[in-house]
Amino acid sequence: MKGLGSNDPRQLGRNRMVAVIGQGGMGRVLLGQSQTGRLVAVKQIHRHLAKDPEFRARFHREVLASSKVTGAYTAAVVDSDTESDNPWLATEYIPGPSLKSVIDETGPMSLGGLKLLLAGLASALIEIHRAGLVHRDLKPANVLLAADGPRVIDFGIARALEDEQLTATGSVIGSPAFMSPEQAQGQPLTPAADVFSVGAIVTLAATGESPFSGTATPQVLYNVMYSAPDTARVPAPVRAIVERCLAKDPLQRPTPQELLDAAATIEAEPAWPGAVREAVEEHRNDSNWWAATTAKHARYEAQMLALKQRRTRSLRAAAVAIGVLILLDGTAFGAREWAQQPGHATPASDLSVQLTAQQWRTLDVCALLEDSLSRQFGSRFGEISDAIAGTCGSSFTDPSGTQRTFELVIGSTDTQSEPLLRPTGSVAAWMPMYGVLKEAASCDRWVITQNHPSVSIKLRTRISGKGDACPASEQGLRAVTNRLAVNPPRMTLPEKSIRPLDPCTLLDRKLVSELAGPAVTRSDDPTSCYWSGDSNYFSLTLTEGTRPDQSSSAYKLEPVQVDGATVYVDDMFAKFQSSRCDLTYMANPTRKDMAEVVRISFGSWTNASNPCDRAKQVFSAVLPQLPK
Repeated sequence: MKGLGSNDPRQLGRNRMVAVIGQGGMGRVLLGQSQTGRLVAVKQIHRHLAKDPEFRARFHREVLASSKVTGAYTAAVVDSDTESDNPWLATEYIPGPSLKSVIDETGPMSLGGLKLLLAGLASALIEIHRAGLVHRDLKPANVLLAADGPRVIDFGIARALEDEQLTATGSVIGSPAFMSPEQAQGQPLTPAADVFSVGAIVTLAATGESPFSGTATPQVLYNVMYSAPDTARVPAPVRAIVERCLAKDPLQRPTPQELLDAAATIEAEPAWPGAVREAVEEHRNDSNWWAATTAKHARYEAQMLALKQRRTRSLRAAAVAIGVLILLDGTAFGAREWAQQPGHATPASDLSVQLTAQQWRTLDVCALLEDSLSRQFGSRFGEISDAIAGTCGSSFTDPSGTQRTFELVIGSTDTQSEPLLRPTGSVAAWMPMYGVLKEAASCDRWVITQNHPSVSIKLRTRISGKGDACPASEQGLRAVTNRLAVNPPRMTLPEKSIRPLDPCTLLDRKLVSELAGPAVTRSDDPTSCYWSGDSNYFSLTLTEGTRPDQSSSAYKLEPVQVDGATVYVDDMFAKFQSSRCDLTYMANPTRKDMAEVVRISFGSWTNASNPCDRAKQVFSAVLPQLPK
């Protein structure tokens, strides 16, 4: 999620807007909060589309369709306004990721997760069809994963079964890889079309791929209509159920109730895998944080409004008194002097930090430190310490002669320090500020961004002599986050730099599954990606570090050739019988003994004896994608 923009509404109906969940071609989805504190998801269509009578009628039908559906596995309609300039629909907010994002990030589901997914989708279809509707656009992006099961959302192209005009032959609307053959051919639809979509969705969740994948939409549609589905990698207990759903003949497909009964026969505990539970918890924490922060900001704005009103009354009284003096003096000199006085405009403040992953990767941390702190803490003196990527330190002297040393660290959260962090009660750019010590001559303050990727911003402040550095650390961290929110400085990078690359996109999901084993989970920060499976774990990092060819004699790395490139290997298995291997490749020398490097660390949970072979396999997949 991210903060509301200047053009986003602050109130829709009885709901206060809190944050932006996402945006598509048809509109924006906002997180809102009702007067009772209930969180809602508000879909507001774009203003230019609201002027189209046909689109407005379609949106009105979506509201009516959504209002008909009830049940535990759909999102209930809470409020709507289809007649306003910007029509909107508010539904129950589901604190969970979409099935699409979960499969993209963590890979195929466990058998227990498939059982819970299948049972939930079948239950949702029972309620949808009971309302006399066919959803027509069931796909992974329209399935949200809540803690207790899936939820079906988005009835944008749902149609009533008796609506012959809107289901006439020739009308093809939907998502190609998940639509039924009859829908692909523009034929009238029955509830069996949604059952077909469930089969395609469950196959994707089980294997990570669509059963009808193709290189282009026409090929996908052809496969849907004429080719047998690829279900070979679907677990055996689920495969027969899925294949019945994917029958070309609608009459051969099971009913939703039969699907629900079949799901009950799967011998597994219906529960999400750990990675899904973590994603659900992350979404819940994210939405709760935005709601609490917005409420706090609303109270702050109310206080500021009251102060402004009192100031206005005081200024009016002063203006009347000065007007009397001017009138008595009989000259315009006083009026001219009054007009030249500075006004009361103030710069924007308390903005939110909304950097993309690439902006974080290319951030100039040293420029950020100096630009943010020099105005408040005086001129910088001494050397800049920037030997570690994402870290910069320097000293400043203010006009009173007080010397302070600051170290700014930007990157992934510190897993060792994080359990010790306590809220300080302060806020920087809408983010709670954390610390370990309340008062100290060397004081650390943190904020952790709420959007993805989650980034830790830490400022360590040391003051010369005795004194408390924590107030300066908090003041400095606010200055840093304000600069990040407005105009973050970027590094000047060489043309073939690897720093802008997203490491998580350099390996395909199939290779990751082969290397890590089943049930792969993934975590990442802007410069690193980490995968963990049942058998192995490994990470890929693109950063700046010490040149591997200049490592110390006490820690000499072995140069080897991989696909014509020189890489430097630290084989822990050969040294200590520890099943781990670190591989470093120098992509671009930068300055002194520094270089842009690719680091791969591969380890085994089962103490396998070939971690370096696997690390080289990862590098072979990454090398062709680096800038030439």
